[in-house]
Amino acid sequence: MISDEDVKQLFSNAHSFLTNQNNSGPLLTQFYRGRLPDNWKNQPSGACNRHIALFKHFNIIPKYCFSCYKVIIEPRTVIELFKMMMIFEMTTFPNDNTRKCLVEGRPKITGTYKGMVYCRSIEEGEVIIQMLQPILSEEISKNIPITIKRGCSEFALSYPDYAKIEQGTTPMEYKNEWQKHEDRADKSAVVNKIANAKDTHNRPTYVLDDYKVMLTWLKYAATIGDNSYLKISGDTLPPFQGLTRPVPFQSIDDVK
Repeated sequence: MISDEDVKQLFSNAHSFLTNQNNSGPLLTQFYRGRLPDNWKNQPSGACNRHIALFKHFNIIPKYCFSCYKVIIEPRTVIELFKMMMIFEMTTFPNDNTRKCLVEGRPKITGTYKGMVYCRSIEEGEVIIQMLQPILSEEISKNIPITIKRGCSEFALSYPDYAKIEQGTTPMEYKNEWQKHEDRADKSAVVNKIANAKDTHNRPTYVLDDYKVMLTWLKYAATIGDNSYLKISGDTLPPFQGLTRPVPFQSIDDVK
């Protein structure tokens, strides 16, 4: 099992690294590993940036996103989030699936800590769950929630039926009239069609941006009232101003 001391030692190494670096720049909240979405099969140029831009400009869900699924793991504390990150580092995924750990800050999206594994079918998602469940039970806790969802949460805010993938429901299908918006946008500057220069998020070790993310996670925990962060940082941290969540954080008595 990954111990709390393992996490504390990891951040101790990060803290030493951060004190000797220039820590300016944008706030980083997400830790990535695996292939970039740009390299998925039949992915349109611009990948996820393109899809989100289409949704924001035209309120449509791009066709490609109808076969995008995510395995969602929800660590219950920031310590468990760190452990999830470590699992994403040590585990070999079938297709080197894009995966990330993050703290949830979107005003209308519930949850706090999340791990995500991107899949190109619901069947692939089911394989990933079967693979991850025993690892989570052994390395963190058997009580970690893990589910499959379809695409981006923002899409379901406008189209609730898009998220309905349970057995017995009829999945929402792509609306053919949306294709004209996709075609027009791909010929214009509405979407970012610049391909990412790299092809993977994998690295032989943690780098400065990873350490910045870890520090953000601890400050986020301090903000929402997750005092388990003190086991990692050893010191109190200043909260983020103005951060609120739709559902207040509820602590757990004992992480097993």
